[in-house]
Amino acid sequence: MLLSRGEVLATARKLLRTFASAPEPRRQAQSIYSELVHGDGWTPREREAIDALGAWLQGLPRLAELKLRCEQVLTAL
Repeated sequence: MLLSRGEVLATARKLLRTFASAPEPRRQAQSIYSELVHGDGWTPREREAIDALGAWLQGLPRLAELKLRCEQVLTAL
């Protein structure tokens, strides 16, 4: 089920705010990505940024990079 862009962004930003206290940073980053995927109304460029985040996460990036990359994607959206 697709949710509105606003709902998805609000939830993703909430997950980002609690990133530092998350017990599993990779899972938190994956949750942010998962929220974004279920959003409706993305432009093609925004969809590309979301897809790129998902591909990047599958490459098992360093833990220190996770929050910054998620912040960058949310800022771009």
